Amino acid sequence: MTATPTNPMSIVPTPPSPLKCNLLPLSAGAIVHRIHDKGLRAEQFNPGVKGNSRFAPIKTINGSPIPTAYAATTFACAVFETIFHDIDPDAPFKSVPWTTIEKLSYSTIEFGRDVQLCKMFSADLMRWNCARTQLIDTPPSAYPQTRCWSAAIHESEGAVDGMVWTSRKFDEEKAMMLFGTRLTPSDLIVKSSVTIASDATALSELHLLAKRSGILISR
Repeated sequence: MTATPTNPMSIVPTPPSPLKCNLLPLSAGAIVHRIHDKGLRAEQFNPGVKGNSRFAPIKTINGSPIPTAYAATTFACAVFETIFHDIDPDAPFKSVPWTTIEKLSYSTIEFGRDVQLCKMFSADLMRWNCARTQLIDTPPSAYPQTRCWSAAIHESEGAVDGMVWTSRKFDEEKAMMLFGTRLTPSDLIVKSSVTIASDATALSELHLLAKRSGILISR
């Protein structure tokens, strides 16, 4: 089973077919962290009809949108995968506008059942003859190709509940994307949910993370 290049100019290979995943089991009771649009409930999936991220939006082989939800193993990881995601590490001046933060909520979610996530760590990518630099660390221009992988993982053998990988922006922790066709809001127990801009604890932690990376939160 070998991944093949999509075209000579692309660094992202085409997913192998059939695609088989190595799985990471998470037991019921595991907690994950989400930063999401405050217009969505904490346990609500993005409908999968708009956006431009590495792994979403995606569709089924029949063309139906697949609802998805990004999450992380810690608040810090969730911040770097969302609020700080598009900041260029090489930029001499790094900032995030306050208007971005005003639109966001921070939630902690508990899995109400056991889940199985497709592992996308370097050792697992090797099974597909694929390297992290070809999938996880690619630029936004490659997102149409990287989304082919999340769509293929959704259709892979075993009906996995989502995907998990070492965060690109915060490599101390893991990022994940959950499939709303496998998990439902009733499988996700909301432990807490706050609007970041009006929560003193979340704001304090956010400012500490920004300071760590030399990022200015501008009003």
